[in-house]
Amino acid sequence: MDKIKTEKIKLPLKMKKSDLLLLLLILLSFVPGLVLYGQLPERMPSHWNVYGQVDGYSSKAFATLFFPGLNLGMYFLFLVLPRLDPKRKNYALFTSSYTVVRWAIHVFLILIYLVIVVSALRLTQGQPTLDVSRLVPIGVSVLFIILGNYMGRFRHNYFIGIRNPWTLANEQVWQKTHRLGGKLFVLVGVLGIISVFLNPMLRFGLFMGGVVALLVVTTVYSYWIYRKIVQ
Repeated sequence: MDKIKTEKIKLPLKMKKSDLLLLLLILLSFVPGLVLYGQLPERMPSHWNVYGQVDGYSSKAFATLFFPGLNLGMYFLFLVLPRLDPKRKNYALFTSSYTVVRWAIHVFLILIYLVIVVSALRLTQGQPTLDVSRLVPIGVSVLFIILGNYMGRFRHNYFIGIRNPWTLANEQVWQKTHRLGGKLFVLVGVLGIISVFLNPMLRFGLFMGGVVALLVVTTVYSYWIYRKIVQ
């Protein structure tokens, strides 16, 4: 029997030990910013250009509370979405995959927040910020690889996955598109990691080109498969 069909676990809305552990981790992510608040600059770096140079700032209060607060809000959103989805029953068929994806996204956001806090502290000490032009692409690439490895297990739903008129209209199109999309996500992630050894503009161009190609290929493929099945 297909492994996807045997993965029958309760819907993610019901709190499990992994949910509580993840919630604790997100709550703990507030600690660095609050403990170091007095040492942080009034203007916190919040955006970097492709060369790793800070080109955007936010207030200290906003930077220390917004990012972990956003992560906390997304935690509860991810718990509720399966109950709101008209295809809610399908989540029981890929619950463990959904959990892995949630963890990956939340951990990524926590790491980005820590990069911001550490970079802000370095600025107060007259040091350059962390090399965000490499750290963020590596983080995003790893996230893509994780998503790609689990994407083929996503079942028909309205909130997570490759959602376009053709994948939503037909479950077979959904499954075929996600199998292909999973491989492409991994490929783009690998290219993203390789690109950190290139100069900043090539790095940005290679990764963004991969993302655009991924979107175009999965869209065209889902349309082609849909027309093939329907006709």
